[in-house]
Amino acid sequence: MIALFGGSFNPVHNGHLKAAELVIKQCKCKQLWFIPCYRHAFKRTPLEAFEHRANMVKLIAKKNKRFGVSLIEKELAERSKKANTTIETVLALRKRYPKHKFFWVIGSNLIREVPKWYRFKELIKEIQFVVVPIKGLEAEADWLKENNALVLKGGIERVSSTEIREMIKHGVVPKKLLPEEVWHYIDENILYASEFAKKVFSAVKRIPRGRVSTYRDIAVAIGKPKAYRAVGNALNKNCFESVPCHRVVKMDGFTGGFREGSNKKVLLLKKEGIPVKNGKIKDFSRVRIGWKELIL
Repeated sequence: MIALFGGSFNPVHNGHLKAAELVIKQCKCKQLWFIPCYRHAFKRTPLEAFEHRANMVKLIAKKNKRFGVSLIEKELAERSKKANTTIETVLALRKRYPKHKFFWVIGSNLIREVPKWYRFKELIKEIQFVVVPIKGLEAEADWLKENNALVLKGGIERVSSTEIREMIKHGVVPKKLLPEEVWHYIDENILYASEFAKKVFSAVKRIPRGRVSTYRDIAVAIGKPKAYRAVGNALNKNCFESVPCHRVVKMDGFTGGFREGSNKKVLLLKKEGIPVKNGKIKDFSRVRIGWKELIL
């Protein structure tokens, strides 16, 4: 018996991990395969690149020897040149592994959405659904009976990928909602920020320890020379630990603002060997990196 856990995993979070652990514990299946979708069949929500989403799922799959990852939806979508659907995935897996018995895992939050899936009536004949209860979103008994679905005991707290993405865009660190290794991956790759912010953060990451650059230099480096104020706003919403935004200062050598306070910015600069007096960097021209060195 193998559990199939499909989803966009945009990003994969603690709710997905808890659901998978509950399935393994209660269903006595040999394995649970995470199946990240290549692209949405009907949702318009933009997805992070498949490679990033798949890599994050692979990270949490390492947490349990009975977890696995299947990239079959990428394979099917690339072959057909269109968005893949769950029924196509199930039929392909059954054909590829005729000796295996599969069931499909969903959260109780999807009960009303599932009947809209492509060829749903055929799907429920091909595979049984196992429903993970999400607190506050209990499964409907009539639906379970009508579709021969099995609901697990207990439940998990609701965690939303949408809310996680919004938190990141607004500069809030969602560490409590994500496995540690997933957050590190998001941080290192600057995922879920706006395209403008990604360019800003990528340029700032090029400023080495012991050096500084300016808001205007960053703006010029990313091809938006008049957007230096927007650069400051983006840095003020930065939640990525890998982005050293304290190394970005004003054109006159004054340190400028910092979301954690000006004193903290000065402290961080001094720790990196940059002398600061009365809020201004000494020997500014020596430690400053110009925009040409920051072009990606």
